[in-house]
Amino acid sequence: MATFAVTYLLAVQKGEGVDKKIEQICLEQSAELPRKVLSKSIIDEVVGRPRGREQVADGRFKVVIEWPLANIGKEDIIQFLNLLYGNVSLQPGIQVVDVEWSALSEFFAGPQFGIEGIRSRYQITGRPMSATALKPLGSSSQKLADLAQQFARGGIDIIKDDHGIMDQKYAPFEERLTSCVSTLKEVAQKRGRKTYYFPNITAEAWEAEERYLRAAELGADGVLICPHITGLATMHRLARREEQLPIMAHPAFSGQLTMNELQGFAPSFLYGQLWRALGADFVIYPNTGGRFSYSLAQCKAINNCSRSSDLPFSPSWPTPAGGISVEKVRHWRNEYGPDTCLLIGGSLYKYAGGPEEAAKVFSKQLID
Repeated sequence: MATFAVTYLLAVQKGEGVDKKIEQICLEQSAELPRKVLSKSIIDEVVGRPRGREQVADGRFKVVIEWPLANIGKEDIIQFLNLLYGNVSLQPGIQVVDVEWSALSEFFAGPQFGIEGIRSRYQITGRPMSATALKPLGSSSQKLADLAQQFARGGIDIIKDDHGIMDQKYAPFEERLTSCVSTLKEVAQKRGRKTYYFPNITAEAWEAEERYLRAAELGADGVLICPHITGLATMHRLARREEQLPIMAHPAFSGQLTMNELQGFAPSFLYGQLWRALGADFVIYPNTGGRFSYSLAQCKAINNCSRSSDLPFSPSWPTPAGGISVEKVRHWRNEYGPDTCLLIGGSLYKYAGGPEEAAKVFSKQLID
């Protein structure tokens, strides 16, 4: 019987037994009935099986459970997510930390481009990439295009919409897309070097797909999506489209899954593994030291998972954001290495010399 394994970190409370907790997961995420009422065939062919257990701290256990591939269905990403963390998401002390992706490679597309594909497509080698966001919400399409022009003249590699800018009356999606693509094309003709634009396509699933197609038709270079708002399966569907636009995933609405170390998903698993499997070419995550609370070790773990050769998918660009000042770009370049996309927002906007000068300072530190 074909199977795949999921590794969980369990927090066992006083009066709670680890064996009972493991048994609950095996049943809750499969047959959802007491073992005593199940037939032998259901137990043998459907119910999860423990494959390993290790105590890693007082009351903390790392547990591997094996699941039948048949429980997922035929290429059913939705059912995979349900099996991965469905009912047990309502129970305390269960965190997903790893998946045996080699057994699932035919279910998942992974990034269309990944690190090497993006380097080849954009002709950027041997250094990290730079990125920024157009903001704030309330700006007109022309104002955002003007900002894009300044950032591009300063040498930024990628300019994305801020995740909150979608299709508001201030800057409707298609108007904004057209203005920014046109502006950046003019800058590229003058500079002889292109800056790449990723409009935000976050919307209901059907509309996100329509915006993806319009982005491709009108000359965008990639797209930004908030997969936990639009849907994880929607990102996976877009990653398999023949139009082939790189996807940058934003972590909005995912914090409840990663901010509690006793349950949910380990940040390295969600951003570095699951998003990568679902097709994110760029994985935005909250960098340490800013207004978010991930540690440096957690950030490095996300980077490692995004780029690890252990997964059967192209590696994604880890894209730390928040807490990065333009003056410290060289520090983060050295800390995280060349296969990183550094995303800076507020620091560029408040730079005394203005956006274009800030972009030049940012870009120079990635090359020197």
